[in-house]
Amino acid sequence: MKYLGLDVGDRRVGVACGDSQVRIATPLEVIARAAIEQDARALAKIVRDYDAEQLIVGLPRNMDGTQGAQADAVIAYAEKIAHALNLPLTLWDERLSTVEATKRTHETGARGKKSRRGLDAIAAAVILQDYLDSQSGSATEGAGDTEKE
Repeated sequence: MKYLGLDVGDRRVGVACGDSQVRIATPLEVIARAAIEQDARALAKIVRDYDAEQLIVGLPRNMDGTQGAQADAVIAYAEKIAHALNLPLTLWDERLSTVEATKRTHETGARGKKSRRGLDAIAAAVILQDYLDSQSGSATEGAGDTEKE
C-alpha cells in the first residue's frame, strides 16, 4: 500500500509519501493553498506520480486530546480532498509534529527561510512516519487515528 501524507495548514499543505513495505516516509513538497479545486489538481498529480492509494492527514488536536476549530477545518478540507481524489482517508493525531519537524530541520543545519519552506513537507513526513510505525507495531498503540471512507 502506498500512502500520501498531508500536513494541512491555513496557507500551505506539506506533502510526503511512503509505503507499507519500506515503512519510510519521505518529504516531497509544499503546496501553497488555493481554491480546493486547484489544491485537488496539484495533489492528484502527486497521487498519480507516486501511485498513492490512501491519504493520511494530520489532525491537529489540542494537547489534551480534544478537537478545536483548527481540527474541524482540517477535517472538512481533508474530506473534500479525499473525495476529489477518490482515496480513502485516515486522520492521524499530529500533536508535536511541527516541533519534531523543526528539530529535524535544525539538526541538518538549515536555518531561516530555506528551513521554513520545507518544514511543512517534513511535518507531513513525521505524521506519515508515525502512522507507518503504528502499522508495523513499532509505535505505541492507540496513537489516535480516525478512519474515513
